[in-house]
Amino acid sequence: MTVPGYPTLAGYGRAGAVRFQSDWRAWFPFNAPGGWAFSGRVALYHGVTCLGLPPQSTILVPAYHEGIELDALVAAGYRVRHYRVDQELRIDLADVERRLDHSVTALYVIHYFGLPQPLSVLRDFCDARGLRLIEDCALALFSRTNGTWLGSVGDLAIFSIYKTLPVPHGGYLVAPRTGALSELRSPPLMSTFVQTLDLAHHTLEASGWSGVERAASRAAEFVRRLLRWNRQTTVSSGGPRWDPRQVAYGASRWTQQLMRLTNRDRVVARRRANYARLAVRLRGHVSMPFPDLAPGTCPLLLPILVPNRDRVQEALEQRGVQSGKYWPHSHSTCPPDLAAEVAPWREQCLELPIHQELNDADIDRVADAVITVLRESR
Repeated sequence: MTVPGYPTLAGYGRAGAVRFQSDWRAWFPFNAPGGWAFSGRVALYHGVTCLGLPPQSTILVPAYHEGIELDALVAAGYRVRHYRVDQELRIDLADVERRLDHSVTALYVIHYFGLPQPLSVLRDFCDARGLRLIEDCALALFSRTNGTWLGSVGDLAIFSIYKTLPVPHGGYLVAPRTGALSELRSPPLMSTFVQTLDLAHHTLEASGWSGVERAASRAAEFVRRLLRWNRQTTVSSGGPRWDPRQVAYGASRWTQQLMRLTNRDRVVARRRANYARLAVRLRGHVSMPFPDLAPGTCPLLLPILVPNRDRVQEALEQRGVQSGKYWPHSHSTCPPDLAAEVAPWREQCLELPIHQELNDADIDRVADAVITVLRESR
């Protein structure tokens, strides 16, 4: 069996999750003014137009970013200008101040790994300068700081639901005016089917049913050839490239039905417990920029910094532990000096799984594998 890097469909069958939960619409962000989109990037593309910013005005964005969110801003008709974050990924507001001019209309902040940026400080900063505040909560679903939900302070917030929960796709937008979302169509049935099938394959592989998974893959390939179907023509959430076809779609009913199987409080509690357990096990063995969680934080994963990241990840994979190396490249608009400052994050950051599907034994297995791999690589 494999420790999966992200949640699988198997999680719905554990801890009573199969009992339907009818109250997900009462949770933040789903109880706030806003609505569903196909993905977080689609939510951002449509949401930023709700702010009434002048076309081609400038939005300040952090130097450490995925890149696709900047593509969404540019596609929506705005310019981006990068600002500095420090080695712990905190916003350098002095640097933000220096980059302000008459063209800047909004400040874009990212809550990395589910960890909060200083929202009250940022709100005051933006209000004092007439800026709109955009919260990127793609990695921060169900996170709070001092009792305040991440995504509830900005003028606009976006979430990528499928990064935290095992659904085929789904983004969510929190904004006061979201008329554009009402015009979004349901995704093509083939898109929803294919991404659900991806989840099923991932579930089988992680559960030790690799033989069944390979057989299912061969059957799917046979059907693909028979129908002359090209996956590249199917709209999919995620991925490093901007696909303008996505902006026409919202979330499927299937995604929203799966939400009924989600126990939010268990998701938060399990992620926090797993993070704490793994951090304790790894303390003293590896560089952990964030060894402790603040109350209310719902972490997406646990980041560590390791030399020879690719080799470490491959060795962990051989031991049945999946991990992530996300955001390896700066966006083309990022100045070289700022890109160089965050290069250690892009080159050394390895994200370890701590999601709600994992139990104590799984977390211990992750810790043992990391410690063994690091010891052998010295």
